[in-house]
Amino acid sequence: MKAAPRKETVFKQIKISSVASSFVSYLPFSDGEWIKESGGLTFACMKTIEGRALNYALKEDRHLAVEKIAHFHEEVQGTSCDDIPTLALIPKWRNRFVRFKQDIEGNVYPPQQEKLIHFYLSIGEHVVSQMKEVARLEETALRYRYIVHGDPAHHNFIFSRNQLRLIDGDLISYAPREYDYLQLLNRMLPHCNWSLDEWQESYIYPLRQCIETPYLRKLLAYPADFYREWLVNPSGRNELLVKTEEHHSKRAEFVHTVL
Repeated sequence: MKAAPRKETVFKQIKISSVASSFVSYLPFSDGEWIKESGGLTFACMKTIEGRALNYALKEDRHLAVEKIAHFHEEVQGTSCDDIPTLALIPKWRNRFVRFKQDIEGNVYPPQQEKLIHFYLSIGEHVVSQMKEVARLEETALRYRYIVHGDPAHHNFIFSRNQLRLIDGDLISYAPREYDYLQLLNRMLPHCNWSLDEWQESYIYPLRQCIETPYLRKLLAYPADFYREWLVNPSGRNELLVKTEEHHSKRAEFVHTVL
């Protein structure tokens, strides 16, 4: 069963499931209706898939994820649906950066943690100030109705009986396909020793664009994962800082390379 506060979030996933074999299937209820509403939520019947999530620590799984996203993009391109929103990355990332900045203001941290926090603050500020060119990319995406999944986390892929499918399309939107690959790389790079070598020869054009096009390559420096964990899980911030410190030298080197 799939539930969401907004009806549109459910409707768009039902629509996508009707055109994409790479996305989890939805089924009507026994009375033929596609949705039910109760307690302020909208429900839909999602087909159960028994299987495992992907593991980005495994090279094979990283490549499976990239290929499945490419398959998804091909299947859904051109789909017209009023329930699918457009994604504007600049205000989204600027808002996340501002929330992080406001959250740390006035707080005192141990010197090493203070240094780490302000490194990620300065990197976020720099990237957000250099994003103007993505607006044109977003205009093109909307014109051609490019659709992204929006949340290609390892747990949103289910591998079952030699079939791999995407689930949880709450963030499906009209946006440049590069945005899904930027997210994938952000999640996979910690498992690749913060190196892009694994993807240099990829046949997938939007993925190569993220690596080869200077203004997109810069976006790989944005610490989306750090901001997300900081804001979503306040009680785990010390653990986050410890974990981040362990990989900081490699990540800092990577950041300076892409910028």
